[in-house]
Amino acid sequence: MELTDLHCHIVPYVDDGAYTMEEAAALLRMEAEQGVRTICLTPHLRAGMFESSDEKILDQFEKLCAFVEKENLPLTLFHSREYHFDRLFRKRLEEGNVRPLGKKNYLLVEFGGRHSAQDMLSAVELVKEAGFHPLIAHVERYAPIAQDINLASHLVKDGACLQINAGSVLGREGMKQKHLCAKLMKLDLVTAVGSDAHDTKIRRPELDACASYLEKKIGRDYASRVLCSNPHDILI
Repeated sequence: MELTDLHCHIVPYVDDGAYTMEEAAALLRMEAEQGVRTICLTPHLRAGMFESSDEKILDQFEKLCAFVEKENLPLTLFHSREYHFDRLFRKRLEEGNVRPLGKKNYLLVEFGGRHSAQDMLSAVELVKEAGFHPLIAHVERYAPIAQDINLASHLVKDGACLQINAGSVLGREGMKQKHLCAKLMKLDLVTAVGSDAHDTKIRRPELDACASYLEKKIGRDYASRVLCSNPHDILI
């Protein structure tokens, strides 16, 4: 399988992901060794917490591209942001100052512990009204969905795509998230699996392990769809 990772925090010095260029380089090598061929780097944008400028991210991104070329790694890189649904994102959306994933018009949107089901539904509408397709990050983390799985169905019916984390599928974040991922996949509500990788030790990229797990549990066709073709189609 030629895997695609559309959610990760490999750009150094800009959020809680890679802290050094050396760690970022190690993460890229890990992804390549695991069979990942296309990556969209998605640093956080969150008011009062992660507000690195687009210019700083672009500068670090270009350095990573140069590294990939120098090391002859079989990777194609893109960059975007993981947009927290807050006042800063809404302002950016109104101004048209957002960067879609890859070459198309998808935006990766995340929520926090204070967001309600209605907030999530409202976010989908706002993103669509701005002319973009919402891709909701790591949906298995959100209490409103854990409390009512029908919310996930409503989000999809309203036009959202749903992303889950490879680590959650494998149980790295606990059995509750693993079971919720299984429910979402059984209902065929998951569009893509991403690594959400932040470092080389605790929050590692594990798309290859996830692919093997899903092949055994659900089948190769499904694993290929959520780890390869769907995320690739979102980016390119």
